[in-house]
Amino acid sequence: MVNRKAKLKPAEKATLELRALYEQFGYRKYKMGKFEEYGLYASNMDFLSGDKVLTFTDLDGRLMALKPDVTLSIIKDSHADLQSSEKLYYIENVYREDREGNNFVEIEQMGLECLGNVDDYCITEVVALAVKTLKSIDKNYILEISHMSFVTELLKDLGLRYDDYVHMLNLIRSKNAPGIVKVARKIGVPEERIDDLKEIPSLFGPVKQTLKRARRLVINEEMQEGLDQLERITDVLKAMDAADNVQIDLSLVNDTNYYNGIIFKGYFEELAKHVLAGGQYDKAMTKFGRATGAIGFGLYLNEVSLLRTEEEKYDVDALMLYGAKEQIANVAKAITSLRKQGMSARAERSRPKGLKCRKIYRLKDGVLTEKK
Repeated sequence: MVNRKAKLKPAEKATLELRALYEQFGYRKYKMGKFEEYGLYASNMDFLSGDKVLTFTDLDGRLMALKPDVTLSIIKDSHADLQSSEKLYYIENVYREDREGNNFVEIEQMGLECLGNVDDYCITEVVALAVKTLKSIDKNYILEISHMSFVTELLKDLGLRYDDYVHMLNLIRSKNAPGIVKVARKIGVPEERIDDLKEIPSLFGPVKQTLKRARRLVINEEMQEGLDQLERITDVLKAMDAADNVQIDLSLVNDTNYYNGIIFKGYFEELAKHVLAGGQYDKAMTKFGRATGAIGFGLYLNEVSLLRTEEEKYDVDALMLYGAKEQIANVAKAITSLRKQGMSARAERSRPKGLKCRKIYRLKDGVLTEKK
């Protein structure tokens, strides 16, 4: 029998199932308006995915913006501290620049945030929920996880100028090993350290093997602790039934002004872009005067909507073919029996050109048989 819920579009199905999942873990729904004061975004442009924001002047003279982000509003409104944590989830539309189309687009986004006293369990829970989020939508997913300190501490030890530091970060993010070598030599990085830098883009894959390779590059306690934390968290994911398809990618680095610690991205095999992104943003909390931790992620429902459901591969579940001499009552009875099995069913004298169906049935003298 076909599951009727499976006939929902992927994004619709996700919002229904994920609300139940997040609430099961004690997250409550956060709701905000479409507008925020522009100043919130103007002072935190590095946190946003683009540098353009849709603005307008309100009737009271304030410069307002169509929200390009939800997390900043959550931080602003949060009352979390080291004694009182907050666990929130949201389903909101944001308005961002489409760099490919040179216009603004409305993006439907779902996500969750944990703010306050964020310990290893909180981090593991959020990562586990990211895995469960992807898994509930499509089994062909990958979650890549990293730790900010691995790359940032390695670069910090080189004493690079700020511009060179940013350039090197971008080369690492893009896995450009030849570019890393070229720039490192140009700015005078010692040859033995260049060997370490050019290996970073290749540090991705299965958890245990990748961590083992990465430990050979460790030069200080911060890098060591970052890898140890990754190992602790990925080990505990198994106990939460959330370790499938989790990989390490140490070239994954977010904005160093806002993010720290664990970061991650989620992908579906069928789609080219990542559909989920998240991590710790304690530094962002500090910018708002909050001496607390925070971690969360966002799921891009617009990208999820591009997934094809199993049903979209077919026009109909069952095509029933009957002859010219078949009694109408037999046709009606047989097609009704197929629909009672939960299938969409179509009765025809001959197969329509181009019709895609899961199964074909033949009706003859009131007897229904499946064509093999």
